Amino acid sequence: MRLVDLLLAELEQFGCKAMFGIPGDFVLPLLQELEQRQQLPFHPLNHEPSVVYAADAAARISRAPSAALLTYGAGALNAVNAVAQAYVERVPVVIIAGFPGKAELAGTQAIHHQAKSVDSQRRIFAEVTELQVRIDDPVRAGGQIRAALQCCYEQSRPVLIEIPRDAIDFDCLQLPRYQKASMPLTAQLQMQNILAHRLQQAQRPVFLAGIEVQRFDAGRALENLALQLNIPLLTTLLARAAVAPDHPCFHGTFIDKGMPGDTAQQRPYQLLQDSDLIVHFGVIVNDTNFAAYPEFANGDKVLHLHQGTSYFPDSRFYDVDLSTICEGLLDRHLPRQHSWWTELTVPQHSQPEDLSNEGWDTTTVMKIIDHELAQQDELVPIISDVGDCLFASLHANPRHLLAPAYYASMGFSIPAALGVHVSTGLRAVVVVGDGAFMMTGLELSRLQQQGAMPIVVLLNNQSWDMIDAFAPGLTCATMPACDLLGIAAAQGATTHFSNSVDGFLQAFRQAWREPASLQVIEVRLQQRRSARLQAFAEGFVQRNRLQMDDHRSPLAQIETLPG
Repeated sequence: MRLVDLLLAELEQFGCKAMFGIPGDFVLPLLQELEQRQQLPFHPLNHEPSVVYAADAAARISRAPSAALLTYGAGALNAVNAVAQAYVERVPVVIIAGFPGKAELAGTQAIHHQAKSVDSQRRIFAEVTELQVRIDDPVRAGGQIRAALQCCYEQSRPVLIEIPRDAIDFDCLQLPRYQKASMPLTAQLQMQNILAHRLQQAQRPVFLAGIEVQRFDAGRALENLALQLNIPLLTTLLARAAVAPDHPCFHGTFIDKGMPGDTAQQRPYQLLQDSDLIVHFGVIVNDTNFAAYPEFANGDKVLHLHQGTSYFPDSRFYDVDLSTICEGLLDRHLPRQHSWWTELTVPQHSQPEDLSNEGWDTTTVMKIIDHELAQQDELVPIISDVGDCLFASLHANPRHLLAPAYYASMGFSIPAALGVHVSTGLRAVVVVGDGAFMMTGLELSRLQQQGAMPIVVLLNNQSWDMIDAFAPGLTCATMPACDLLGIAAAQGATTHFSNSVDGFLQAFRQAWREPASLQVIEVRLQQRRSARLQAFAEGFVQRNRLQMDDHRSPLAQIETLPG
């Protein structure tokens, strides 16, 4: 079979339903054959980072690999940052990159788009992908494509497939269907025995759900286990959508101690602090959550479970499936825990009239969005960019949230709306700051072209406010005045302007009533940032200063000694 047919068959069996990209000379032969077959829709965007952001969002929401097609060098290398985000946040993106053909490689001249050498692309991508293959031999082509897609699917990380310009003429062998390896039953039982023993010993256990729970579709099994054992369930910031917000055992998202008086944000910290066993389910340990709380990340009372490979104090397990392990523990009928935590009242959605006296900031905006979406029967994903958007989103309880919350690269949300639309057909609500809008706002034309009609809430405080939060007073954090609504309108969007609670509520309801058109609401803010972001930034800066003080040079420490 021809290479393109092999590639399509392999992408299909691993669940890939769309390809995003930008045409470029080294991938034109492949793209022409893809278009002729019309088996895998191709969705063009304007800039390479946006291509990967869209593929990333499609993979996040569908929990299956999604593909990005980029030309050699100038295209692929322009997407490296977005691929790095997908790598550390465990998103299964297949990067299909062009490469020179044999005739070009045989020449004596440097090839256009190459960097230091013809292999620079592959070496650079080795830092941000789990596996890299180059399809330069028709005999090995099938095995290489299978290895890459299997790795992408099983590890939930990006991979690189380089396809030379002339490889499109390869005749390849068809492969047998993929069969996923399963964990041996004896190893499953051994792992479950260890977990059951620790849970029976514990008096105050807590489950902390990480992003692997969402990526590998283990949320329902973990929820059932927490409910049966009556164990409080928390999530990390990156994994907020891994657990249903109305689950009886769900007690919130852990970031830090929370703000004084905000019991909803303080409770996750208090539960972890008071616990005698913290079971991590697929948690990525990073400074966003654990820099100031190492006792919640490692130590005697912490047990780490990961998809694939898990390390226990005296054991190592392979081919671990988080969902299977949770279901096995369910079958053990372990005794229920007593309710050692203070009972919570069910959080209520604020009424719009209750918000009129609140400060007009991102928190108020998100509370209004949360209230309005709670009235809808259909599933409405919220896509948040980074910065104050992300921290304000803590005041909403969406049933589905997409947001970079670890690597945190700006500009994700608008191209992500195309990925969500392509994968699900759902209409999303996008929350984006003015800084991120300036990066990828021109992708609105591509959304309009391809039928994605989200509601875009554009938070405009004319600054890179996240930067100002961490380094107050920097003059370069100020954004230039710009007609952002004019940019949106020029791309076919229906635009609205709001600078008050009543005005935003009216604009959002009007936008919701017009699902057949792209809607952009610019929100002008009086307060520069939410209290949640301000508190996080102050705590983060303080922690860094303390860490720097602890790691001063010996000479500096001697100079501070008495006498």
